[in-house]
Formats: sequence, C-alpha cells, structure tokens
Amino acid sequence: MDIVNGSYDYAPSSSLPFLTAVATRTIIFIESDNPYIGLMCFIAVGIAEVSSCEVTVTQGQHVDKGQQLGMFHCGGSTHCLIFSPHVNLSFDFHRTEPGLNATNIPVCSCIAVVN
Repeated sequence: MDIVNGSYDYAPSSSLPFLTAVATRTIIFIESDNPYIGLMCFIAVGIAEVSSCEVTVTQGQHVDKGQQLGMFHCGGSTHCLIFSPHVNLSFDFHRTEPGLNATNIPVCSCIAVVN
C-alpha cells in the first residue's frame, strides 16, 4: 500500500508511460468523412501482462460513430486517439481535470468537438 496516498494503485498509475511502451498495442488508421478531421489514428494498449488487442474491422471498411473497432481480452487496457496537427479541437472535461485524481466521464458523453 502506498503510505502517502493510501492506495494500492499508485505505483501502476505512475508506471503507465513505461507500460504503454512495452505492452501489446494495436493501431487503426481512420480516414474521416469530415474534411476538418481527415486522417486520425486509434491506438489500443493492453496494459496487463496477459492482455491482448483484437481488431474486428478490416482495411477499407467504413465505420460509423460508436461502431466497435475491436476489443481487449484478459487484462487492463487504455486507448488514445491521435489527430493531425491541423485539427482544431475543443475539449469538455466534464468538471474534472486530466490526471491521476480525475473523475470518470460518463460513457457516450461528448468529450471533444471540431471547431
């Protein structure tokens, strides 16, 4: 137990940059129908030592907002969505700040819009 924070997950949370560099990863490139978005990249990371990433979409397939791209198996996971530098996004953090003490944002909530 972390004496300072009284939490068991302090060490793993502090190690996330390292874990994302060595864990199982999957990369999916998506060309948006919206010209203001263009090409974006979804990166899935299976954090736990036995985690895996399964992609269920195929090259050239059209996907709609909210459609499943794949899934994680057997372990913790995280993901990241990367946009081109020209994409201008405004984020809604739902009254929380990014970081280790952030609160959850409800599923299906809007988290960003393209300006």
